[in-house]
Amino acid sequence: MIKFFFFTTLLLTNLFSADRGKHISPFIRVAIITKAESLSLKTSSKIYVYDVKANQKYMLLSNSTYEISARSKDIIRVAGQNLYSPIKLVSPDGEERIKIGGHTYRGEIILHTDVQENLTIVENIPLEDYIGGVLSFEMSPKWPLEALKAQAVASRTFAIKNLQPDKLFDITSGVERQVYKGQQKVNPRIIEAVNHTRGEILTYKGKPFKTYFHSCCGGHTANNRIAWHETAVKPLKGVKDPYCKNSKHYKWSLYISKADLLTFIQKQGSTALRIRGMRVLKKSRSGRAINIKFTTDRKSFTVRTYDMRKYFGATDFRSAYITKISKKKYGYKIYGRGWGHGVGMCQEGAKSLAHRGRSYKKILRHYYPYANLSNMANLK
Repeated sequence: MIKFFFFTTLLLTNLFSADRGKHISPFIRVAIITKAESLSLKTSSKIYVYDVKANQKYMLLSNSTYEISARSKDIIRVAGQNLYSPIKLVSPDGEERIKIGGHTYRGEIILHTDVQENLTIVENIPLEDYIGGVLSFEMSPKWPLEALKAQAVASRTFAIKNLQPDKLFDITSGVERQVYKGQQKVNPRIIEAVNHTRGEILTYKGKPFKTYFHSCCGGHTANNRIAWHETAVKPLKGVKDPYCKNSKHYKWSLYISKADLLTFIQKQGSTALRIRGMRVLKKSRSGRAINIKFTTDRKSFTVRTYDMRKYFGATDFRSAYITKISKKKYGYKIYGRGWGHGVGMCQEGAKSLAHRGRSYKKILRHYYPYANLSNMANLK
């Protein structure tokens, strides 16, 4: 059973300034938690639980604990009371934050149940508030302001591209999209970066696109078509990038034993019992390994580098930018550059460019060539 604890604390003020000009911030629905069997809710002040379909409101007392669980695809049980899905958690005066699993959220919290009788927790929040939360986890608030502004525009564009009105939520909160854990780390520098770029997004041929970003490219950003077999987009074709060279993430190495490699290729379909050699078979224009070929006691076997990274973990197997594979007595040592998928903006490079005095607009122009800086208010 999955359990999370909820708390409420006073929100003193709206951290983000009023909308500038004619721009009105849309809302985005962020899936904070998915596939939870049940929740243990603990309050520090009064909270209303609103049954949307029945148009009924129930009050939960402060300093109390309540169990929440899915009873069916249509029913959520709260403190012994069956309510229709979805339900909303609402503070009495609308001026409170809610903590979920240790993270602070300012938006409206909605709980849904599904056919598998699992709970999904969604925060419905103004886009600009969401971007502030993303910024505080995707880039250090201590980094140069122009780098933070560039990240704000990239994250805002990525969010807009992911809006899905016909779905239960627009975007998830993990690394598979962009990291978001609420508002607790938002500081004045983050607020300044968000407000300065409020409403600004990148477009290509008049439309927003998936403005991917990553930690460190290792000297050249990747092509989105090669990385994920997506339709090629000119702003994501990949560019030379010498600016992240001094980053601690620029180079990496990883040792993998022959036994672990053998297990991996066997799970991929190989019938080999022994590995005799390993080399990069094909590279992209950016220098990243597309395929890796193993020589074995049966026959050669080729795997996708993407699958290797996924199997051995992207924290250790940091990128597909492999520069050397060295054979050792009991395994192989892989040398590489960069950290992440490599598509779009290199965050370490953006930091370096900002230190060199480049504006956020020039940073974005470097990493997303052929893209235009637009305002959401002008989109159809």
